Amino acid sequence: MEKLILKDGTELEVRTSGIGNITTQVQDYTALADLAGKLTKENLKTVQYEIDDQPMGDYVNMALRQPNFCVTQDSACLQVTFGLRELTEEEKQQDTVTVAIAYLTDEQALTVKGLYPTFDELASAGYTAEKQGYRFRDGDDLYKTAQDNVTFQAQYRPGLGTESLYTHINEAHAGTPEDPIPAVANMEYEYGKYYSEGDKLYICKRGGVPDPESMYGQKIILQYTPSQLIGQYFEIVE
Repeated sequence: MEKLILKDGTELEVRTSGIGNITTQVQDYTALADLAGKLTKENLKTVQYEIDDQPMGDYVNMALRQPNFCVTQDSACLQVTFGLRELTEEEKQQDTVTVAIAYLTDEQALTVKGLYPTFDELASAGYTAEKQGYRFRDGDDLYKTAQDNVTFQAQYRPGLGTESLYTHINEAHAGTPEDPIPAVANMEYEYGKYYSEGDKLYICKRGGVPDPESMYGQKIILQYTPSQLIGQYFEIVE
């Protein structure tokens, strides 16, 4: 019996004529989706090939060949054919960069935001960011996911209505009257700091509470811009 053993220990019974031409069987398309979910970039970092429990080869830094799967239906199951290839040097370097930039602070990330993937690239790939805080670009702006397991979809571009999905990462500004923070929709604000929108200056100050100054330093994510929230979360600075 031939099998592949993936990095997470998943064992796949297969038939091969080389690592670039692998065939396996699944019961239905739900099982095919499960198979695809196992053949991830992370799981293909190390792949073992065995015949009758005897090691026949170890492979590292692998990826799926294109097209990913060729599927044929027979009376009892689906025959699935796929191939593996080694990552190119360029792909390996990009993976190294991707890992490195994930550990940057937001302030550091803003200085190299061109290294982050774009929203359109992620939406086109249907990419799912598993962990909150995954950073990406949209135009000249840098954002991060606001929750776990966010799947990028073209109809949910950052902006009004997506505040539960993404948070805008502000450029480095002091938040003072002399150096206010440019305001955009769907960003994190801090009470007591100053924001600019157009030619107007605003202070983030909670309305309708007895002692708004006591809230200075607290943060809140707001869907709308200061001009739309005067008296509730902002005051115009004359």
